[in-house]
Amino acid sequence: MHITRLNIERVRNLKAVALQELQPFNVFYGQNGSGKTSVLEAIHLLATGRSFRTHIPKNYIQNNTQDAIVFAQSLTEKIGMQKLISGEQIIKVNGDNVATQGQLAKILPLQHIDPQSSDIIDYGAKPRRQLLDWMMFHVEPEFYHAWQYYSRALKQRNSLLKVNRRLTLSDLEPWNLMLSEYGEILHSQRVGVVEKWKQYFAQDLQTLLPNLNIELEYVAGFRADTGLLNDLTNYHYKDVERGYTEFGPHKADLRLKTPTGDADNVLSRGQKKLLVMALKLSQIAMLHDCNRETVVLLDDLTAELDLTAQQRLIERLSQLGSQVFITTLDHESVQKHLHDLSISYQLFNVENGTVQVVVQ
Repeated sequence: MHITRLNIERVRNLKAVALQELQPFNVFYGQNGSGKTSVLEAIHLLATGRSFRTHIPKNYIQNNTQDAIVFAQSLTEKIGMQKLISGEQIIKVNGDNVATQGQLAKILPLQHIDPQSSDIIDYGAKPRRQLLDWMMFHVEPEFYHAWQYYSRALKQRNSLLKVNRRLTLSDLEPWNLMLSEYGEILHSQRVGVVEKWKQYFAQDLQTLLPNLNIELEYVAGFRADTGLLNDLTNYHYKDVERGYTEFGPHKADLRLKTPTGDADNVLSRGQKKLLVMALKLSQIAMLHDCNRETVVLLDDLTAELDLTAQQRLIERLSQLGSQVFITTLDHESVQKHLHDLSISYQLFNVENGTVQVVVQ
């Protein structure tokens, strides 16, 4: 879904935003605090149901109001979300209420690229697992179904472990069997997708970090050679002592290995940021080959990247058919890249929460 029209109401300091005839690339510039990142935040909220800046709705819903609304339209779809200060939400697709955020996420695959962030490298397994599962959701049709069943079984098993420290193996057997069944399915799906992903990753890594050799290594979260059920059985008493389930796909990791050690310990700050971009660009490329075009939020493009890296990133996103929303303090540099690459774009000035089209 490429967005042609975007409406935002009551998100942070933004005045009512109504943007039309959006282009493949859309550039928002203004001073710090003007509201340009809030535009990206609103799109992220629509696609994922959450902000990339906070998990508390009242922090992004305008003061003294009870909700925020984001609406987007393409040539074929109309989608909207009303987010209430309580955290509840109302989602509509083509005028009809839908039950889950997943239905919006399918329509609007979205990647947020923050050139200043190396969190995926530095902050443990969870963000890397989330990165992998974002792609799983979009390229493996059965993943979401298996993940739902696995998550429910895991929640039930952990609830029992938390309240009863005398559980026997037979008490947990139904949950162990269900966890094992769906955990093995998830593991098999992830292995297949990661093997395909590696090929795309190698290509984008060569573009952004041509002098580095980095391998993706998927770690199952359990002993894959003997199976999840074996771990759940053998470590039953330790799980009872801990009060939670230690082994399973929910503990999986995606390690980034260099010839001299893990990327988080070896690479420089700048290399880590380019590595994060290579990971995300390679995911976008994989979706592109599955006929799924991605909307990309590119925050503060010119703050951390040199001119060569900026142009490479913009060119690659254009090649992949992505629709891109860029924020920057230096719009003239971004415009020059877009002009040199003959890419269609629209420029917006953001000032004190007001977003205005700049006529060129």
